[in-house]
Amino acid sequence: MTGTTTHTVYTGRSTNWPMIWLSTALLIPLVAMAKGSGDSWTNAGMFIPLLVVFIVAAINLLTATSVRTVTGPNGVTVYFGVFGWPRFRYPINRIQHAEAVELRSSVWTWGLYWSPKRGLMLTLRTGPALHLVLTNGRQVTISTPDPAAAKLAIGMAKTDRPSSGER
Repeated sequence: MTGTTTHTVYTGRSTNWPMIWLSTALLIPLVAMAKGSGDSWTNAGMFIPLLVVFIVAAINLLTATSVRTVTGPNGVTVYFGVFGWPRFRYPINRIQHAEAVELRSSVWTWGLYWSPKRGLMLTLRTGPALHLVLTNGRQVTISTPDPAAAKLAIGMAKTDRPSSGER
């Protein structure tokens, strides 16, 4: 019988439900105000702006309302939205340090954000997050429901070497 290899993998999704509801709630009055202008729904002057509003709202809801994080032997991969785009990948050999942090409202940003002091922020809400320091000194902070488990999976991937043995 051949040997088996065991890997620890963490996957978690953070969804910003309040932002989904707020985006939807703000879209309804916008459409109502457009209808109140007196134009027909089929008029190009009404149809094109409404189409643009719906496209922007759909892009927002599909790409900027959830973050899925996968950590394990391949490193950390972050997927945004329903379709997993945009995607960020950090191989395990590029991760120098990982820690579980709590994002306060004073440093929280929504979506993709970069600053010289805090680095890249891939966050949707306050609360638990995974903070990475890469080997080139760059920093990345990612919203995730259980950053301690993500850190553990990274630590095990860095220390574990695939081993084989007989059952």
